[in-house]
Amino acid sequence: MKTAFFTLLLTCALVGSASAQKQQSLLAELPGTNEIPAERVEALTRAMATTLHLNEGQYMRLREANRIKLTRLDEIQWQTRDNVAQQQAQTLELQAQYETECSRILSPSQLMALREEQQKKGQQPKRDPSIGGVG
Repeated sequence: MKTAFFTLLLTCALVGSASAQKQQSLLAELPGTNEIPAERVEALTRAMATTLHLNEGQYMRLREANRIKLTRLDEIQWQTRDNVAQQQAQTLELQAQYETECSRILSPSQLMALREEQQKKGQQPKRDPSIGGVG
């Protein structure tokens, strides 16, 4: 009796594990089925709120704009992963739309501060992940 119980328990565990792995692989193959993590949107918006001194209304509207931008950016990267030129063109178009939305939300001085911050980030040299680090 104990053997049958443990065999049944082991079978259920294996089926559950296989089902979980299959679900994870489906999600990996189909990006866009899940939303961008709220933590990622909140972190970006909080950083902007600190830099730009946003009021509550601006924060709420900018958080939604950031959510849309990050979601669309992930979609673009997935859909155009084999065509770099198309990916860059769509990313530039998305950035232009984002800047237009920011100009509706932010004051002129905040918008200027945002552009300065973006220029600083654009000028920072990107590090090669294969150089240095642990390992």
